[in-house]
Amino acid sequence: MQCSWKAVLLLALASIAIQYTAIRTFTAKSFHSCPIPNPVNCSLSQDTDAADRLCDESPTFAYNLSRKTHVLILATTRSGSSFVGQLFNQHFDVFYLFEPLYHVQYTLIPKLTQSKSTMDRRVMLGASRDLLRSLYDCDLYFLENYIKPQPVNHTTDRLFRRGASKALCSPPVCESLGAVDLHLEEGDCVKKCGTLN
Repeated sequence: MQCSWKAVLLLALASIAIQYTAIRTFTAKSFHSCPIPNPVNCSLSQDTDAADRLCDESPTFAYNLSRKTHVLILATTRSGSSFVGQLFNQHFDVFYLFEPLYHVQYTLIPKLTQSKSTMDRRVMLGASRDLLRSLYDCDLYFLENYIKPQPVNHTTDRLFRRGASKALCSPPVCESLGAVDLHLEEGDCVKKCGTLN
């Protein structure tokens, strides 16, 4: 069976769009997003079309533009997630961190490969979950526990693919870059910016 590159690209983008919609839905609304009718003086025949209209008549709220939106892109290997991440990364107000679980895997997998127990898998999943939660809340200190060698005074030059993040290679994080250096290669960013605090 042959698939054209257009079909593969379309499937990858559809998958990412579905993931984005699901995450956006779960983080933006409560689980009871439809208004619950008032039970006073209600009967079975009183509101028969409620199931048909669902939430169409619920009040709408204006979108708060000053609120930050957090997006977590979940993807499998070779699905185009780096490409989509780089699309988000083009905007100056976006913080993009490439493969944030790399340091967790690098630190824990050599210790866990000797045994295939359920407990070891739970340790890996728990560490991954906790790191993703802290990154989602913009708390980068938790990541320091997995960077080797351990950062000293919260500074390191070992953050995996730091140069892939525009936010980590531009002021105020990297003061040594000027307006001329806006389009640096990944390796040049790390060389010019030095250690990351």
